Amino acid sequence: MGMFLAPINVAVETAALGIYAPSNLFVIANQDVTNSTTFTDSTNLQVSLIAGATYDFQTMELIGASSFATSGAKSVLAYTGTATFYGQRRRNGASNVEPINISATWGGSGEAVNGTAVESTKSLIVERFGRIVTTTAGTLKIQFAQNTAISGHYARLLVGSFLKVQRVS
Repeated sequence: MGMFLAPINVAVETAALGIYAPSNLFVIANQDVTNSTTFTDSTNLQVSLIAGATYDFQTMELIGASSFATSGAKSVLAYTGTATFYGQRRRNGASNVEPINISATWGGSGEAVNGTAVESTKSLIVERFGRIVTTTAGTLKIQFAQNTAISGHYARLLVGSFLKVQRVS
């Protein structure tokens, strides 16, 4: 006879053992911003972080626009609390990796990518990865908008975009 194992609730963090469940968040329906340069929160890509903890993160933002030539698109990884951030960014799958605000205090405005700087007329792919050490609690989230607000045009966060966060201490 086999041994019966009780199910484990992976949502429960076991701090005493140093085991933390990951947060894997995905866009499940396209989300649009029209006629606005104001960053809009992704409906699906946001997670609450506690104060005094360290997290590793990875994002992939698939961003479309009705016209990159006129309205463009931009995205940001924002944190509503205060934290020290260490990270890297890669755009459109380029082999070059750009450092972003390494060892800088980071909060509020976050770290932005402007889509008009990318040689693409159909989509923008942004990957971010790194570590965030929180000082205060807050929400880590992806936001996006148009670069130039133009009526009848949109910026779109596409299905398949994701935010993965893993507490490490």
